[in-house]
Amino acid sequence: MVPELVGKLNSVLAALRAGPGETRARLAELRGILAAAQPNEASSAIRQFLRSKSDAPTGRGFKVGGNHFLEEAPTVRTFLLDYLGQIDPASAAEYSRLILSSMDSPDEWALALRNLARFDNSVAGRALLQEKTRELLGHEPWQQNPSAGFLEAFDTAVYVGGTNLLPPLTDLVRKQDNSALAHAAYLALDRLAINDTASVLAALEANPELMQGREQTRANYFARADIRDPAQRQVLESYLLDTRISPSELETFVSLFPNANYMVSQNLLTPTPTPDHASLVSRDAESLRLVKEWLNEPRFERLRLQLTKAQARLEQFVREAAK
Repeated sequence: MVPELVGKLNSVLAALRAGPGETRARLAELRGILAAAQPNEASSAIRQFLRSKSDAPTGRGFKVGGNHFLEEAPTVRTFLLDYLGQIDPASAAEYSRLILSSMDSPDEWALALRNLARFDNSVAGRALLQEKTRELLGHEPWQQNPSAGFLEAFDTAVYVGGTNLLPPLTDLVRKQDNSALAHAAYLALDRLAINDTASVLAALEANPELMQGREQTRANYFARADIRDPAQRQVLESYLLDTRISPSELETFVSLFPNANYMVSQNLLTPTPTPDHASLVSRDAESLRLVKEWLNEPRFERLRLQLTKAQARLEQFVREAAK
């Protein structure tokens, strides 16, 4: 049955190469062929096909759906890598190691990283995931004209978490001549700051060179601090009292704090959590209370102008919430 399946896959591939105008129908045919087979046979046929290196463009984009799998795939190989993750997670994770052994395609790496992350929770698998995510972020040929899959793969850094990948991400945020790259890195850093605020902000505060030239962006991240958490309050106070922080950065901070802007997106690995209304109201009220407290402390005297602006802004939020 497997040789027959591989033959059918090659037939669809030939049809796609010959008539790209019928892509949607051909991909539907391909999905139907695989769905009709036993999962183990479909998996074996897919892996045999992938090893042949045969491929064809589909004319579609790299579009992630709500279940972390693709709604659209740009090539037959990416379609099959994505499908393999759906029907045979263990084989998908194992095949990912082969994909990640050479830097042939950023879109294939994006799916290999996802499959490895989701389906291999071993210590070795986690170590490989972090290593290969760092390699992807630093691969200059893929940075120069980044594909959609390459940019989507930044979500792996969010999934890995922690602060080990801050240096390569902040390097990319500072690439202001490549807006797509800088924006993807900005979003990944922002979501890291949301997920592990105290650790990420502490690392940024201790290493100001990481955001050199993008200090206004750094203010966005520090405005994420939720002062109801003692660790976050501590790192925020250390940041605000740092005399190296410029007035313009402080102005950006007070115009956003507490930052409640959330980008909702479909990602390869991670969800995008957003706080509910009650949590936002509570956070605003506590932030206002703390700003008033700071205004009465001599150590914050240098920041009186900025804190007064923050107080007025937060008082408006609290009034509106009480209506």
